[in-house]
Amino acid sequence: MRLRPWFLALIMLGGCSAVLGLLEWQRRTRDFSDASLLSRVPDQEGASAYLNVQALRQAGLLDAIAGNRAEEEADYQAFVRFTGFDYRDDLDAVLAHFSTDFSLFLLRGRFSWDQIGGFMRAHDAKCLNGVCSMRFSRGGFLSAMPLAPDVIAIGVGGHRTVVYSALQIRETRKQPPPEAFWIEFSEAYLKSGAHLPEGTRAFASAVSGARSVFVSVSPNGNNLEALMRATFATAEEAGTHRALLEENTSLLQKFFDRDKQKPGQGDIGAMLVSGKFEQQQGNVIGRWPLDRNLFRRVLGGN
Repeated sequence: MRLRPWFLALIMLGGCSAVLGLLEWQRRTRDFSDASLLSRVPDQEGASAYLNVQALRQAGLLDAIAGNRAEEEADYQAFVRFTGFDYRDDLDAVLAHFSTDFSLFLLRGRFSWDQIGGFMRAHDAKCLNGVCSMRFSRGGFLSAMPLAPDVIAIGVGGHRTVVYSALQIRETRKQPPPEAFWIEFSEAYLKSGAHLPEGTRAFASAVSGARSVFVSVSPNGNNLEALMRATFATAEEAGTHRALLEENTSLLQKFFDRDKQKPGQGDIGAMLVSGKFEQQQGNVIGRWPLDRNLFRRVLGGN
């Protein structure tokens, strides 16, 4: 019996629908835990950072760090009105990777990709196959795409395809640290010092040569505390660098004392002069009380 053309077309249509349905199901059920997000971080030298926005929100710290909603920039308020997305309420976590020539951000929360894509198109973005890209600065592009209904990848760099690096899953998965905010520097990225905040480079040079430097921020009573762990090849090397950190802290305090200055609350100087250091075999541990206003500026606030 010969199959009629319309029947063949119906079978093909049903098969395509089943395949599309399977792909959509896989997209929606894919693992996007913190460990899974971390496996999508590029292998290039750089710095990787994580912020658990949901934990800050539940602890009542997010509004204290972010400040008054009414003081937010007009451009951001317009973005919220257009997309219905406000990081204060809708963003749960951010994992980012910074290299010398590009940055990748993985955002988990509650999004409407249609609205976000529409906002980008309204600002001259080009959208193709679920990926939107637009000029972000001179010679730079911002590209974005959804990885799941609750995960969006954003790339910033010199070409439109930076965001595609989020599609590659690295086989070696590290267990993500438990802190609500952390950043880890590779040895080469730390040596360059080009992307570090002013006032911290002398301290970065004091841990130059470390295999890795891990910095986290966590609550300490009603305040916050910054913790650094620098890992060296030997205990002797760690001891040398602990002495350098203590010397730099003492020199900075003498600088303020000489000029009869007192670092203001919320300044990096105020944090750095309060540092305390200890050695645990090949690791140097540093602790600094952290003002919330400074933490807010570190996260890109005003």
